[in-house]
Amino acid sequence: MKNFMNLNKETALRLWVQQFGKKQKAMDFAGREIAKAAYNDRNSNFGWNVDHILPISRGGKTADYNLICCHILTNDEKADKFPCFKANAKEFEIQKRQNHYEIVLRDSDQDQVDEEDKTVNFLDVAQGLECWKQCKFSSGKVFAGYVKIKVETSNESNQLLVRYEKFLIELFGTDSIFVEDAGYSSIYRHRLQQYRTYIFTVIVGYVPTKDDTENLLNDCVTLNTYSAYFISKTRFEDIQIVCGVKCYDSCFEMSLNAQKDIVEKRVQFIGPLAIDEVVKINTSAEKDLKDIFPRNGFYPYDFTFASLKENLEKYI
Repeated sequence: MKNFMNLNKETALRLWVQQFGKKQKAMDFAGREIAKAAYNDRNSNFGWNVDHILPISRGGKTADYNLICCHILTNDEKADKFPCFKANAKEFEIQKRQNHYEIVLRDSDQDQVDEEDKTVNFLDVAQGLECWKQCKFSSGKVFAGYVKIKVETSNESNQLLVRYEKFLIELFGTDSIFVEDAGYSSIYRHRLQQYRTYIFTVIVGYVPTKDDTENLLNDCVTLNTYSAYFISKTRFEDIQIVCGVKCYDSCFEMSLNAQKDIVEKRVQFIGPLAIDEVVKINTSAEKDLKDIFPRNGFYPYDFTFASLKENLEKYI
């Protein structure tokens, strides 16, 4: 029986980004759907982990070039089989490519995959109209995720804000970020001093599942963890984050109104990190916030990732 590799979550997510970029969901090599938020979760339909392409028993190394993110079921089926194995009812072969190994779909299954992945040729009337027939209105609520961040800084230059915006783009995987200059505020630390306040609004977009909402919350917890470093090592004086989800009646309504609704939405910043009701009931925060009451519609959720915080403290 194969002993499956359990990487720490930060390493596994780094490999995810290498292989899938900013996607929150992806298809593994066997055609199973996996979700970034469901690492090592056997209770999720989208659970995934990391496997060696060339098994260790065959001399494979634990190095990025020999590791692949795949569905837990795919990993179970692949196990230590070499060079051929079957996963998700497809035949694969592990083949050497110069100085590394790759997983290759065997020819017998290639035609089937090509048929499944065939794109629509809109110059073919039959295909174009068939596509149109499939573009029907789908009923049901849809949800748009957003994050609002209030930062206070004594830095008169915009360079710090530009760096922070780029960090948010990378973290949340979107460039739908809007910045509002909220003016000056007076804060008493060791002495009374005025700081400039800015509100960053990140529109994450469509969050169709609880796993997507959990991933949004995890990204906010990650940002909250980094806030201590930014406050210590830059001229940010304070950072407060709100994570929320807004409901719409259709994708069309969301596309039409989300930017205006969310950017102009005024929220109550109540601490380092706060979440709204929709995020609370659709994530692990439901258990964490048992018997905690909201303040102006938001719940305090000042959580950080322990290992990330510990590593960041070395640089503070």
